[in-house]
Amino acid sequence: MADKKTLRSSEFPRELGRSLTFLHRNRTKFMSEKLKSLGFSGAMYMILLHVDRFPATSQDNIATHMYIDKCNVTRRTNKLEELGYIRRETDENDRRQKNLYLTDKGKEIAPKIRKYLREWGESITENFTDNEKDMLLFLLEKMRGKA
Repeated sequence: MADKKTLRSSEFPRELGRSLTFLHRNRTKFMSEKLKSLGFSGAMYMILLHVDRFPATSQDNIATHMYIDKCNVTRRTNKLEELGYIRRETDENDRRQKNLYLTDKGKEIAPKIRKYLREWGESITENFTDNEKDMLLFLLEKMRGKA
C-alpha cells in the first residue's frame, strides 16, 4: 500500500476497497477452515448467529438484515436444518410464515463460532493498541452511518 502520507485522494477508494475485500476474504477463509468439518460453508455461520441472537426470525428478515440474496438464505437455512442446527416453526399469527430457532446442537455450536470470530479478530489486530482498536471500530461505524 502507498505510504499514508503520500496516498492521493484518487487512490483512496481503490485502497479502501482492496483492504475491505482482503479482510472479508481472509475471514471467510479462516471461518471455512474452522467450520468445514461441521458441514458449514459460506454464510451459514452468520445465519446461525443471527438466529441465535433473534429467535423466531424469518428467512426474509435474515436476507434484509444481512444483505444476503433470499435464494442464498433459503439454501443456507435448508442446509442448517438438514445438519440439525436450526428448526422451523409455523408462525401462530401468519401460517405462511416459518420462524427459525436454534436446536440444542445449534445452541452448542454458537459459542464456538463466536470464539473463532474472536480469534480471527484478535489475529488481524494483534499489533494494535486498545486505542487503535477503538478508533478502528469508531471509524467503521462512522462509515456505516452509525456514529
